[in-house]
Amino acid sequence: MNPAGILFAAGGVSLFIAAIGVFFDGLALFGADRLLRSRRESWVPDGVLPPILMIKPVRGLDHGARENFLSFIEQRYPNFRIIFTVDSPDDPAVQLIRELESLYPEKVSLAIVSERSGTNKKMNKVAAVARDVTDPFILLNDSDIRVGPTYLREIVLPILSEPDVGAVTCLQRGTPEGGFSSRLSAMLLNSEMIPQALVAYVLMPLTYLYGPTMLFRGEAIRAIGGFDVMKDYLADDYHLGRLIHEKGYRIILSPTLIDAQIRDESLSSIFSHEIRWARTYSSLRPFGYGLSLFVRPILFVFLAFILGIFSGNPALSVGAAGLYVLHVALVSYLTRQFLDRPITHRDTGVWLMREIVSLVAYFGSFGRRILWRGHRYRILPGGALKPLDLPKSTGDGIPDTSRS
Repeated sequence: MNPAGILFAAGGVSLFIAAIGVFFDGLALFGADRLLRSRRESWVPDGVLPPILMIKPVRGLDHGARENFLSFIEQRYPNFRIIFTVDSPDDPAVQLIRELESLYPEKVSLAIVSERSGTNKKMNKVAAVARDVTDPFILLNDSDIRVGPTYLREIVLPILSEPDVGAVTCLQRGTPEGGFSSRLSAMLLNSEMIPQALVAYVLMPLTYLYGPTMLFRGEAIRAIGGFDVMKDYLADDYHLGRLIHEKGYRIILSPTLIDAQIRDESLSSIFSHEIRWARTYSSLRPFGYGLSLFVRPILFVFLAFILGIFSGNPALSVGAAGLYVLHVALVSYLTRQFLDRPITHRDTGVWLMREIVSLVAYFGSFGRRILWRGHRYRILPGGALKPLDLPKSTGDGIPDTSRS
């Protein structure tokens, strides 16, 4: 075979792989439709609804914290309480939580947890608060998200009506509240993380959770040994779901979407965040994450386009360009129709940067060292963390890995 023929064959293979990525775009749309069709009537008699204990670990004062917290406090749900938990009385959020506690004493309370028995500071706080509770349903959610007034009613119905459901979780969409970097972070969430989650929803049973919202059946949490088992693990959402699934419970993905309010940050912070997230999940599912390159068609489209030019076969380049246009169109349709977060012509630069960040994060995912809040850790086999800093420099904990 002559050189032009070799280039053409390589371009054809690249075009085929790119087509696989576009096929997964269509599969994500199918998953969105399937998820929306699973929606249940959320308005049921109050007497049927069980009490829910909501535990909200907080660290610092996020932008829009008051509005975020109020969206949970003002739920149209008859019987729930919220325990906000911080690890220091000097936390900037304490003053706001105390104010809300005085306004809503029947719903809100504050727990200050100084316990330092594990690497994961968030789960330290949750475990300390939940250790002796006997509530039938326990809800963990992030402090930087905002929800609609029927959120509790919507997420409790699957676990209420089906005894074998041990947990319910939700996807979160990004709402940019700043400039370029805010829009970039939101687009990474809306046009990459959510489509990948929808593909997984179609192809396999759910065996993990999404950290921003995790509703548990109390007996399922007690069956796995409580939240204490997570105190040294990164990706507690993944491991909690895995353990619950192994106990024979099902996990349900709710069609309810929650909102992450995303502010501006530096591009270096965005790259760091994406690489940290990628390393976390490639360590947990190395084979599956390795294959996720195929749902990023930009690399193979580019190869097919260039190889078409150098092989003297413009049809190959035209086919590559057409596939990429179809990819953008399908993702745009998904973000507009399912997420109500349309991608417009103003987002062209953001989209191109999103493609670059996605590839850099993928190829940077195969290390096992992460940096969080200035401290270094190694992800051990199984997902536990080993601090790499000197003891006097550690103690800052690790993040929830839900891309928030």
